[in-house]
Amino acid sequence: MNRRNFFKNTGTLALGALAMPEIIKANGTNLLSAKEIKTVGIQLYSIKDLLEKDLHGTLDKIAQMGYKEVESFSNSKGHYFGMMPNEFSGMLKDKGLNLLGSHFISGTTEQKAESWRQATLVSRFDELVEKAATTGQKHLTCAYLFPSLRTTPDDLKKTAELFNQAGEICHKAGLQFSFHNHAYEFEKVGDSLIFDYLLDNTDPKLVQWEMDVYWVVAAKADPIAYFKKYPNRFTLGHIKDMSKVDAKKNVVIGDGSIDYVSLLKEAKKAGMKHFIVEQDNFSGDVMESMESNCKRLAAYNV
Repeated sequence: MNRRNFFKNTGTLALGALAMPEIIKANGTNLLSAKEIKTVGIQLYSIKDLLEKDLHGTLDKIAQMGYKEVESFSNSKGHYFGMMPNEFSGMLKDKGLNLLGSHFISGTTEQKAESWRQATLVSRFDELVEKAATTGQKHLTCAYLFPSLRTTPDDLKKTAELFNQAGEICHKAGLQFSFHNHAYEFEKVGDSLIFDYLLDNTDPKLVQWEMDVYWVVAAKADPIAYFKKYPNRFTLGHIKDMSKVDAKKNVVIGDGSIDYVSLLKEAKKAGMKHFIVEQDNFSGDVMESMESNCKRLAAYNV
């Protein structure tokens, strides 16, 4: 399963019928009344189709919009868009962009990567870590956990151990291993939510979290409650808003139903250091939306 198909599948959730947590904001909250965030990041998956057509030109536009940090992912050419890792990060630096980290997927024990460019958590991970370390990036983030690693309590136990091992490998290379959530982590396996079990059974020094706020809210969970229960675990944050009309859809930050004025203040208190724009679907022009996302997120000072 690739990320595109995953979002199609998870998008079938009847979110509009769910009772959303308290982080949903009241009408009239003014996003732009807040102060300034100095460094705004972008997950490049948001603009994947444009990058496939014109990598350099699209990244130039992203830099011109005011983005400072970049989070990469594995596209059709593999990790780092087919470039050598240090070449990729150097290219970004020349454009005024800093490679904060990159995404990869867990894979399954049955799948074997042909090279480090297709590496997963369970196949050629050591090679991916070695390559990532040459870029100067600080984070390496597992963006999706396949069902075979989370179906039974024994699966979860083994996955928590795998996360700790991956964290040790990353630390030795000067990197931080993290895990990025969607909504499926709020399903129960045995007596535990997947999300909670993995937080409770991994070493905080070795395993950090990238909270995708939209997916936490979509699962009827409360991001702020998690910030308070697990301080200093959510170093990275994916920031995207939820449509007031169709909760399965993303909208530009500030146009949706999530109270980011309150949430980002609590996130900062809890140790979130990097605020990264990600938008999975668009109703209008992609680049116009991403420019608005950057400007609006930059209106905060948390």
